[in-house]
Amino acid sequence: MKRMSAAALCMILMLSLVLSGCSGTSGEKTAQGDAAGKKTKITVWIWEDAKNVIDLNMPEFKKQYPDIDVDLHVLAQSDVYQNFLIAASSGDQLPDVVNLESLRLSQMIETGGLLDITDKVAPYKDKMNAYKWADATKDGKIYALPWDSGPVVMFYRNDLFKEAGLPYKPEDVAAQLKTWDDYMKFAKQLKEKTGVAMLAESKSQTDGVFFQQMLWQRDLWMFGKDGSVQLDHPEVIKTAQYFVDLVKNGYVYEVKPWSDAWYSSFQQNKEATIVGASWYEGLLPTLIDPDASGKWSVVPMPKWSADDRYSSAIDGGANLAINKNSKHPEEAWKFIEFMLGKEESQLKMMKEGGLFPSLETTYNDDVFKEKVPYFNDQPVRTLYIDAVKNVAPITYTKDYPLANELITNAFAEIFLDNKSVESVFKKAAAELRQKTGRK
Repeated sequence: MKRMSAAALCMILMLSLVLSGCSGTSGEKTAQGDAAGKKTKITVWIWEDAKNVIDLNMPEFKKQYPDIDVDLHVLAQSDVYQNFLIAASSGDQLPDVVNLESLRLSQMIETGGLLDITDKVAPYKDKMNAYKWADATKDGKIYALPWDSGPVVMFYRNDLFKEAGLPYKPEDVAAQLKTWDDYMKFAKQLKEKTGVAMLAESKSQTDGVFFQQMLWQRDLWMFGKDGSVQLDHPEVIKTAQYFVDLVKNGYVYEVKPWSDAWYSSFQQNKEATIVGASWYEGLLPTLIDPDASGKWSVVPMPKWSADDRYSSAIDGGANLAINKNSKHPEEAWKFIEFMLGKEESQLKMMKEGGLFPSLETTYNDDVFKEKVPYFNDQPVRTLYIDAVKNVAPITYTKDYPLANELITNAFAEIFLDNKSVESVFKKAAAELRQKTGRK
């Protein structure tokens, strides 16, 4: 009986091992089946223009990550920030990923609602534009991966320049419009010969970008390297005076930037230049001036003097970050890394969406040498590379939104109440110090 029991026990044990092996195989298939059948869903808060570019890479992302379902939830840019401020304060789990402009990034980090991804971004620290990391960092920890940069160049209407008797070929414009003094001279002749303004801006509702680009190029900002308020710095006031002179000379078409009237003004030939970021390459042919193919060209941004250390500036640029309370941080990171850390993804967004990548390892690709039909077959992207290599390492900081608001109010006061630039900017500086506690 003992021998039979041992044999029986052995048989039972062997049978159980076989069954458990089969069961294990079946269990693996079931688990895989469940994973395939029940995807992990992540939600991304993003504005429409950015979504359209991300969409270019979604088919390939789905192939590589079939078990991650991505909900690209479109919001207006201002709503992305307002809603995330609410989500961060309440501990909401959505969104998993949030699209943030560099000019808002420091402010969003201050909410404490973003996930520390320092270790995850380590492989990309030396591959991205160095200046992009400053706004993504607080106390040595990194909270976002850079997406695109916005190196500034000058887009101009070659047909309107030609009509005014000005140089109009890119090589000639670049040779003769090197400084802001040259820009003013071109504006004068353009206005006298054609009645067309040099640029479009608003006196009372400016977004401040044109003025800030000139500051950045001069390695000036609303705040100094030591954090002190600089709105009353003599050179900042001098830069503001230049913009005021352009307006008072009649070289600026009065319209609120990004309004319906602003969009319409381009089709109506109201202005001849946009001093703006590389991402206008994508917006001009699609949203701003789609019927003007061949009429726009690109040259470097004018400088204050030919021997200035920096030749360009930055306007905007975006980043992707993870909500600290997300239930799916690993899947969120896979999405971000695929879109921003993968060269093929960034190049596709450059070529088909016009977003210049922060990922510098892409810059040797032939896509940057391609002739762009809309710009009269000019290889405009080489200008972006030169520009981004020649910008001052300036950061927006968390107080940028407030400073920008005060600048808008300052220009409105200057134009509407006919006050001096110096007096108004000194008052704005005092208010900024009072509200931020900065020196």
